[in-house]
Amino acid sequence: MSSYRILFIGEDWHGSGATALARGFRALGNAVEVVSANRYFPELSRQDVVSKLLRRMFIPFFKRHFNLAVIQAAKRCKPHLVVIYKGTFVSRETLVKLKEMGFWIANFFPDVSPFAHRNLDHGTFVYYDHIFTTKSFGVKDFKRLFNLDNVSFIPHGFDPLVHRKFPSSHLYKYLECDASFIGGYSPHKEEYLAYLKDRLPHVKLRIFGGGWDRAKKGTLRRNIAGYPIYGDYYALAIQASKINIGLLSERVPPASSGDLITSRTFHIPAAGGFLLHERTKELLQYFVEGKEVACFDSKDELIEKVEYYLKHEDERLTIAMKGHEKCIKNHSYTERAKMVIETYEKDKRGNLYG
Repeated sequence: MSSYRILFIGEDWHGSGATALARGFRALGNAVEVVSANRYFPELSRQDVVSKLLRRMFIPFFKRHFNLAVIQAAKRCKPHLVVIYKGTFVSRETLVKLKEMGFWIANFFPDVSPFAHRNLDHGTFVYYDHIFTTKSFGVKDFKRLFNLDNVSFIPHGFDPLVHRKFPSSHLYKYLECDASFIGGYSPHKEEYLAYLKDRLPHVKLRIFGGGWDRAKKGTLRRNIAGYPIYGDYYALAIQASKINIGLLSERVPPASSGDLITSRTFHIPAAGGFLLHERTKELLQYFVEGKEVACFDSKDELIEKVEYYLKHEDERLTIAMKGHEKCIKNHSYTERAKMVIETYEKDKRGNLYG
């Protein structure tokens, strides 16, 4: 595999999927220039009405300068390929200019549905030379929704600089619990976690993530941290939990399916956590049930497995260790970046510089 100059458009904060992918490209020996959206669009409180209004008012100004920075970086770096993570705020005009400059452009789309993002222009997808989706059903969905055939599936992965084991338990002792869920709110997740707490009130449960103020089940309120957890502290929370529950997001129309795997599918074992995951055929393509992960199909099976693995520590730790070994071997973002490069090399439309 050759090395390339890559212009990467995506967030650059420690713990983001975009940062993980950019690091994967660097690990393969490529030169990567990042234009980060979060440096142009300030992160203001979503709870504060004034902050929301100000952000919405200034989005056109931020977007114009962001897209100008993309073009300037392309002229300066002369990339062999341009990889755009998700593509929110990247304009059609910018993509047209990049294509006129002769660059091969890929979109790496990590979410269930492109229609879940208010500021994403769906008309931009036709300008990409290739689209990579982290949803196996996304290949057919892009064909059905946008009549696009240049789409490939790449599963989520983990970032070795984020999702890792920490050597000392004193770093995460304050986060210790019997079971945890880390992720955004949805009614499906609330239903399962509330059932767990109702049936096993003695289990110390922690819930981290955005949107959990919408939870209606009173039994969960004391278990909700009230904030997301990112980066190193995300990995600490995984290690601090005896059981990490892998709940999946529901279908978001017009997507044809909800999640079958998610980023946590790989983050949790990579960080040394024991993963108790909703059972899907796709999950079992990557991990062996009962040896590298544990699974459940229903709320009652979730209760059964939580009770069992809290009582069988040796078995739980062995499964976590085997899951960690499998993840480290096969599922880093370096492996995912390699898949992007391989697709680029097969697609002879790249405008290669000397």
